[in-house]
Amino acid sequence: MACLLFAVGVASGADSDLVNERFTTSGEDMEAHWQIDCSATVAALTEPGAHRAGQRRPELADALRKCGFIYQPPGADKVDHCPDYNRLLQALEKDDTSALEKSLEQAAACATTLH
Repeated sequence: MACLLFAVGVASGADSDLVNERFTTSGEDMEAHWQIDCSATVAALTEPGAHRAGQRRPELADALRKCGFIYQPPGADKVDHCPDYNRLLQALEKDDTSALEKSLEQAAACATTLH
């Protein structure tokens, strides 16, 4: 019991905020860790029929999901992000060709880097 109280006492101190701190990691580092390339994923979606290809579709969806997590993390303030990986993922999953094309047009209008 004394050990438990000691642990609670330590956790409630000034250092307890450290538990909730995120490590600062760049998007490029996270892409490398997950072995994805967000720019290449968006580019792959522009290839004719890429979003309809059976084998490629789950791979693209998985990469978009990870890109969304990296650049549009859950719980972060809702802000427009270019490209909007989450919107691209939704369009791909719903097989909504017009929404996907619109999102890809918006992605093409982004700055030279896609993050």
